[in-house]
Amino acid sequence: MYEKLDIKWYTTIDSTNMQAEREIATAEEGTVWVADFQTSGRGQRGNVWESSKCSNLMFTILLKPDFLLAQDQFIVSQTVALAVVNYLKNKGLSPKIKWPNDIYCGDRKICGILIENSVSGANLSASIVGIGINVNQTRFDSDAPNPTSLLLESNKLLPGDYTNLKEYDRKEELWAILEEITRLYELLVQGGCESIRAEYLQAMYRRDGYYKFKDLRQGSEGEVFEAKIIAPDRYGCLILERRNGTRHNYSFQEIRYII
Repeated sequence: MYEKLDIKWYTTIDSTNMQAEREIATAEEGTVWVADFQTSGRGQRGNVWESSKCSNLMFTILLKPDFLLAQDQFIVSQTVALAVVNYLKNKGLSPKIKWPNDIYCGDRKICGILIENSVSGANLSASIVGIGINVNQTRFDSDAPNPTSLLLESNKLLPGDYTNLKEYDRKEELWAILEEITRLYELLVQGGCESIRAEYLQAMYRRDGYYKFKDLRQGSEGEVFEAKIIAPDRYGCLILERRNGTRHNYSFQEIRYII
């Protein structure tokens, strides 16, 4: 698929995911929409994705994993998140996947992923994979609590206002990321689900030890508790084990890390 990528680069657009939705009926698998600036960039939980113009990579790639059952759609998220982790490792960083698919360096977020799946019958028909990676941005003006970027992490700096740093070529970085995505997607196509799941588990943020979480389920009254990560289940829910040995499965909207 790597050789077949059709890249469409925009100066300004509402959202690359929105553009993918508009073109999904006619676009081929491997179509990529990229923007220098998004006016309506979206993140998980309905959040807005902050990005300075021409500083970062905001793009969407269209996949058509119709070989997957709809109930296995989380493996697409695992594949893409792991691909971004591998790309950042190649840049000399030590990234982790904050379930389900945010990418962290230490306790700072460097990448967000938003995947919108379409289903036909029992199988997936398309996955609109939106990725926002902070590449060259060094100052963040929103109230996002813990942003970072490739440029900051490479220079071991905290967010601030910096000059005279050698910026990354975003087009070169895009190709490097897409190469990792397509490599792992080909593994998925060839039946490598278990390998991807195992690598994803090893790459998870706060994988080892007990950490604090907040229970967001109705009736829990925002309980804060300590637990360790066991693994995501097949459907993408997170299995946590409390210190007393009890285990619970949580969907994305039911739990929050305390950082």
